[in-house]
Amino acid sequence: MSRVQRWLLPVLGLIVVIVVGVTIALGIVYANAAAQERARDSALSAAQTYVVDMFSWNSKTVDAHINTTMGRLTGGAQKDYQKHIVESKVAEGVKQEGVSTVVTVQDSGVMENTRDTAKVLLFINQSSTRNNAEDVKVDKSRLIFGMEKQGDDWKINEIDILTDDSLQKNVQSGGETPPSNAVPIPSAPSSPAPQSTPAG
Repeated sequence: MSRVQRWLLPVLGLIVVIVVGVTIALGIVYANAAAQERARDSALSAAQTYVVDMFSWNSKTVDAHINTTMGRLTGGAQKDYQKHIVESKVAEGVKQEGVSTVVTVQDSGVMENTRDTAKVLLFINQSSTRNNAEDVKVDKSRLIFGMEKQGDDWKINEIDILTDDSLQKNVQSGGETPPSNAVPIPSAPSSPAPQSTPAG
Protein backbone atom coordinates (compact mmCIF):
# COMPACT_ATOMS: atom_id res chain seq x y z
CA MET A 1 0.00 0.00 0.00
CA SER A 2 1.41 3.34 -1.03
CA ARG A 3 1.88 6.31 1.26
CA VAL A 4 -0.99 8.15 -0.49
CA GLN A 5 -3.34 5.23 0.02
CA ARG A 6 -2.42 5.00 3.69
CA TRP A 7 -3.20 8.73 4.02
CA LEU A 8 -6.49 8.55 2.09
CA LEU A 9 -8.02 5.70 4.07
CA PRO A 10 -8.42 7.63 7.35
CA VAL A 11 -9.70 10.65 5.45
CA LEU A 12 -12.27 8.59 3.61
CA GLY A 13 -13.28 6.92 6.86
CA LEU A 14 -13.76 10.32 8.48
CA ILE A 15 -15.86 11.51 5.54
CA VAL A 16 -18.07 8.42 5.81
CA VAL A 17 -18.57 9.02 9.54
CA ILE A 18 -19.49 12.68 8.91
CA VAL A 19 -21.94 11.79 6.13
CA VAL A 20 -23.61 9.13 8.28
CA GLY A 21 -23.82 11.55 11.21
CA VAL A 22 -25.35 14.31 9.10
CA THR A 23 -27.83 11.86 7.56
CA ILE A 24 -28.92 10.64 10.99
CA ALA A 25 -29.25 14.21 12.30
CA LEU A 26 -31.33 15.29 9.31
CA GLY A 27 -33.48 12.19 9.71
CA ILE A 28 -34.16 13.03 13.35
CA VAL A 29 -35.03 16.65 12.48
CA TYR A 30 -37.38 15.50 9.72
CA ALA A 31 -39.01 12.88 11.97
CA ASN A 32 -39.59 15.45 14.72
CA ALA A 33 -41.05 17.96 12.26
CA ALA A 34 -43.34 15.32 10.77
CA ALA A 35 -44.46 14.18 14.23
CA GLN A 36 -45.20 17.77 15.24
CA GLU A 37 -47.22 18.32 12.07
CA ARG A 38 -49.22 15.15 12.70
CA ALA A 39 -49.83 16.30 16.27
CA ARG A 40 -51.01 19.67 14.97
CA ASP A 41 -53.57 18.02 12.69
CA SER A 42 -54.79 15.52 15.29
CA ALA A 43 -55.11 18.19 18.02
CA LEU A 44 -57.19 20.38 15.70
CA SER A 45 -59.44 17.49 14.71
CA ALA A 46 -59.92 16.47 18.34
CA ALA A 47 -60.75 20.03 19.43
CA GLN A 48 -63.34 20.38 16.66
CA THR A 49 -65.03 17.16 17.76
CA TYR A 50 -64.81 17.89 21.48
CA VAL A 51 -66.34 21.37 21.32
CA VAL A 52 -69.43 20.07 19.52
CA ASP A 53 -70.11 17.42 22.17
CA MET A 54 -69.23 19.85 24.95
CA PHE A 55 -71.93 22.40 24.09
CA SER A 56 -74.49 20.51 21.94
CA TRP A 57 -77.35 19.21 24.06
CA ASN A 58 -80.94 18.07 24.12
CA SER A 59 -82.94 16.23 26.76
CA LYS A 60 -81.99 12.81 25.33
CA THR A 61 -78.27 13.42 24.77
CA VAL A 62 -77.21 15.86 27.49
CA ASP A 63 -76.14 13.24 30.05
CA ALA A 64 -74.10 11.27 27.52
CA HIS A 65 -72.46 14.40 26.13
CA ILE A 66 -71.51 15.68 29.59
CA ASN A 67 -70.11 12.28 30.61
CA THR A 68 -68.15 12.02 27.35
CA THR A 69 -66.79 15.52 27.81
CA MET A 70 -65.69 14.82 31.39
CA GLY A 71 -63.58 11.95 30.05
CA ARG A 72 -61.88 14.32 27.63
CA LEU A 73 -60.91 16.88 30.26
CA THR A 74 -58.06 16.96 32.74
CA GLY A 75 -56.62 19.29 35.34
CA GLY A 76 -58.23 22.69 35.77
CA ALA A 77 -60.54 22.27 32.79
CA GLN A 78 -62.09 19.17 34.33
CA LYS A 79 -62.55 20.86 37.72
CA ASP A 80 -64.22 23.91 36.17
CA TYR A 81 -66.51 21.83 33.97
CA GLN A 82 -67.46 19.74 37.00
CA LYS A 83 -68.29 22.91 38.93
CA HIS A 84 -70.10 24.93 36.28
CA ILE A 85 -71.88 22.16 34.37
CA VAL A 86 -72.21 19.06 36.55
CA GLU A 87 -72.63 20.62 40.00
CA SER A 88 -74.78 23.44 38.57
CA LYS A 89 -77.11 20.71 37.23
CA VAL A 90 -77.20 22.06 33.71
CA ALA A 91 -78.46 18.68 32.49
CA GLU A 92 -81.57 18.96 34.70
CA GLY A 93 -82.26 22.43 33.35
CA VAL A 94 -81.93 21.19 29.77
CA LYS A 95 -84.44 18.42 30.43
CA GLN A 96 -86.92 20.53 32.38
CA GLU A 97 -86.94 23.42 29.92
CA GLY A 98 -86.83 21.30 26.77
CA VAL A 99 -83.62 22.95 25.61
CA SER A 100 -81.95 21.85 22.40
CA THR A 101 -78.62 23.29 21.29
CA VAL A 102 -76.47 22.69 18.22
CA VAL A 103 -72.86 23.84 17.85
CA THR A 104 -71.21 24.49 14.51
CA VAL A 105 -67.51 25.30 14.18
CA GLN A 106 -67.23 28.35 11.93
CA ASP A 107 -63.45 28.48 11.92
CA SER A 108 -60.54 27.03 13.87
CA GLY A 109 -56.78 26.88 13.91
CA VAL A 110 -53.79 25.78 15.96
CA MET A 111 -52.07 28.74 17.60
CA GLU A 112 -49.04 26.75 18.76
CA ASN A 113 -48.11 23.13 19.33
CA THR A 114 -45.46 20.58 20.13
CA ARG A 115 -45.65 16.81 19.69
CA ASP A 116 -47.77 16.47 22.84
CA THR A 117 -49.26 19.92 23.57
CA ALA A 118 -51.38 22.39 21.61
CA LYS A 119 -53.43 25.55 21.82
CA VAL A 120 -56.43 25.55 19.50
CA LEU A 121 -58.57 28.61 18.71
CA LEU A 122 -62.21 27.89 17.85
CA PHE A 123 -64.92 30.19 16.50
CA ILE A 124 -68.29 28.57 17.13
CA ASN A 125 -71.99 29.28 16.73
CA GLN A 126 -74.36 27.76 19.28
CA SER A 127 -78.02 27.77 18.21
CA SER A 128 -80.65 26.96 20.83
CA THR A 129 -84.39 26.49 21.15
CA ARG A 130 -86.70 25.74 24.08
CA ASN A 131 -89.69 23.38 24.09
CA ASN A 132 -89.60 23.02 20.30
CA ALA A 133 -90.21 26.74 19.82
CA GLU A 134 -89.75 28.10 16.32
CA ASP A 135 -87.50 30.94 17.53
CA VAL A 136 -83.84 30.03 17.39
CA LYS A 137 -81.24 31.92 19.42
CA VAL A 138 -77.72 31.96 18.03
CA ASP A 139 -74.72 32.79 20.22
CA LYS A 140 -71.29 33.33 18.72
CA SER A 141 -68.29 32.43 20.86
CA ARG A 142 -64.52 32.21 20.70
CA LEU A 143 -62.58 29.72 22.76
CA ILE A 144 -59.03 28.55 23.21
CA PHE A 145 -58.49 24.93 24.20
CA GLY A 146 -55.20 24.14 25.91
CA MET A 147 -54.56 20.48 25.08
CA GLU A 148 -52.13 17.76 26.08
CA LYS A 149 -51.64 14.30 24.68
CA GLN A 150 -52.08 11.37 27.03
CA GLY A 151 -51.23 8.13 25.30
CA ASP A 152 -52.97 8.21 21.94
CA ASP A 153 -55.67 10.67 23.01
CA TRP A 154 -55.81 14.43 23.38
CA LYS A 155 -57.16 15.89 26.62
CA ILE A 156 -58.27 19.46 27.27
CA ASN A 157 -56.48 20.93 30.28
CA GLU A 158 -57.56 24.56 29.87
CA ILE A 159 -60.56 26.37 28.40
CA ASP A 160 -60.45 30.12 27.80
CA ILE A 161 -63.67 31.79 26.67
CA LEU A 162 -62.49 34.96 24.97
CA THR A 163 -63.65 38.54 25.12
CA ASP A 164 -62.30 41.13 22.69
CA ASP A 165 -59.65 42.18 25.24
CA SER A 166 -58.46 38.67 26.01
CA LEU A 167 -58.39 37.78 22.31
CA GLN A 168 -56.10 40.72 21.65
CA LYS A 169 -53.75 39.53 24.38
CA ASN A 170 -53.74 35.84 23.38
CA VAL A 171 -53.78 35.89 19.59
CA GLN A 172 -51.49 37.54 17.08
CA SER A 173 -53.92 37.93 14.23
CA GLY A 174 -51.33 38.41 11.48
CA GLY A 175 -53.54 41.03 9.87
CA GLU A 176 -56.72 38.97 10.09
CA THR A 177 -59.54 40.55 12.07
CA PRO A 178 -61.89 38.21 13.98
CA PRO A 179 -65.64 38.77 13.64
CA SER A 180 -66.62 41.90 15.58
CA ASN A 181 -69.93 40.38 16.69
CA ALA A 182 -68.38 37.34 18.38
CA VAL A 183 -69.20 37.24 22.10
CA PRO A 184 -68.49 34.84 24.98
CA ILE A 185 -70.77 31.89 25.66
CA PRO A 186 -73.57 33.05 28.00
CA SER A 187 -73.03 32.31 31.68
CA ALA A 188 -76.52 31.57 33.06
CA PRO A 189 -76.17 28.22 34.86
CA SER A 190 -79.68 27.10 33.99
CA SER A 191 -79.20 27.75 30.29
CA PRO A 192 -77.67 25.24 27.87
CA ALA A 193 -74.50 27.31 27.70
CA PRO A 194 -71.64 26.96 30.19
CA GLN A 195 -70.39 29.55 32.65
CA SER A 196 -68.22 32.22 31.09
CA THR A 197 -65.55 31.92 33.79
CA PRO A 198 -62.38 30.81 31.97
CA ALA A 199 -61.00 27.45 32.96
CA GLY A 200 -57.36 27.17 33.87
